[in-house]
Amino acid sequence: LIDCDSAPFVPNGWSVEKHKKGGFFKFDPAKISFYLAKKQKSGHSEGNDLRKELVSQPVLNANVLDYLLAHPELIPEKWEGKYIFFWGTIYRDSDGSPNVRCLRWHGSKWCWDYEWLNGGFDSDSPAALAS
Repeated sequence: LIDCDSAPFVPNGWSVEKHKKGGFFKFDPAKISFYLAKKQKSGHSEGNDLRKELVSQPVLNANVLDYLLAHPELIPEKWEGKYIFFWGTIYRDSDGSPNVRCLRWHGSKWCWDYEWLNGGFDSDSPAALAS
């Protein structure tokens, strides 16, 4: 079980702007779906627009991301090639820019990355949802 109500990991120099709690989440890849906005499917969507679109969606938070990084053997191979974003936690970096973290395959291991909300999110950048 992943405690999605606990405080998330905060990278050095960052702060949490918003953390959507989600109770306890039992990890099962079959219970995670990926969401792409229409604009993402045909090009890219600006992060601030995507954030508004995801407000009513059951987005997973960064606690799930960090759990998966601690247990990479649980991550399905078919997730490779995607940047899977965990929109339930929005951060501010050391410059004050809002961003969201993601899970990605880096050639030989899983790691986290991020995108600024004024950046573009394309078809390989789905939001992770609890389904």
